[in-house]
Amino acid sequence: MNKNIYLISWYFPSFSGGAEKSIMKELKKYQKNEYNVFVICFDEYYPRGEFNIGGISGINYGLKLQFPPILRFYSLLFNKKYIHKVLNKHVNDIKGGIVLTQTLIAPVVADFCIKQNIKYIYYLRDELNLNEFHNYEVGFRKILKTIKSVIEYPAIQYYKAKNIVALKNAHKIISNSRFMHNLLKKKYGLDSEIIYPDICYSHLDKTTIKKENQKYITFIGGENAMKGYDIVLKIAKKMPDEKFLIVGPYNKKFKKRNILFIPYQKDVMEIYKVSKLILMPSRWNEAFGRVVLEANYLGIPVITSNRGGLPEANNNKELIINDLENIDEWIKKINYIIQNSSN
Repeated sequence: MNKNIYLISWYFPSFSGGAEKSIMKELKKYQKNEYNVFVICFDEYYPRGEFNIGGISGINYGLKLQFPPILRFYSLLFNKKYIHKVLNKHVNDIKGGIVLTQTLIAPVVADFCIKQNIKYIYYLRDELNLNEFHNYEVGFRKILKTIKSVIEYPAIQYYKAKNIVALKNAHKIISNSRFMHNLLKKKYGLDSEIIYPDICYSHLDKTTIKKENQKYITFIGGENAMKGYDIVLKIAKKMPDEKFLIVGPYNKKFKKRNILFIPYQKDVMEIYKVSKLILMPSRWNEAFGRVVLEANYLGIPVITSNRGGLPEANNNKELIINDLENIDEWIKKINYIIQNSSN
């Protein structure tokens, strides 16, 4: 049996999101089972060339044509030929092995694999992998998102068409939650294996958690309405005596009223150490909730919406909000936690 595994991914070395962290854990599992693992990626946020991260070797080619991040579907469309050209350099090595792919590049990778008769495993990471496109923004941002969708319409339609083919021809599909598994089955009649994200707890040091330092009600996600940023602002306004922390893509920390805004932290413990409670009022159907598991491991309660796979991650059903736009319901839950923690 050929024991070669090739991850073909858009991002990897830069670890831009949870998908990359999760697939790293999967690659480690394959290595333990004596598979030869190699990564081919097109990460524009990491230097081109060979790399070795945590024992995982690969090569990053970057993208030939650069587009602004807001036009990522055009970036995918117009780099397709380049991606296939790169993969053809490795085709003799890849043939006979198994390809792993995920995120938005999956349809392009699948197209190559189908043409070359190569088996591939499709990891579902979020609702875009199932052609679910929704506008979760609010106010003026909602209008801007609509305009963006119109501009990207041809590229999005291309992605959708290719993605259906990718899903239907996959050797195996792996979902990261029961929610994703059920949505796949409902939309396309396809089955998948459910593998919940393998959270690495080694970087979470419980000994650094001191109750006297946990002063903030924390939201991680910046000014992102699909994650419920505006809901957090409304909660903070109605709770002026509480301190709130918002973590996002900021250049430096600053304060507005009872809210402290800080940049994303390389060491997530810097956030958890000062958080007494975490809010996840997501509007979009998050496939799962890595933050929920990490925070709960450290003894920090998390209040979530009932969207997507969040209820699967949040074992405390008392801390799930069904009416996520109901600010008073959030405040009621927050006060309940604060009162019980002080007793």
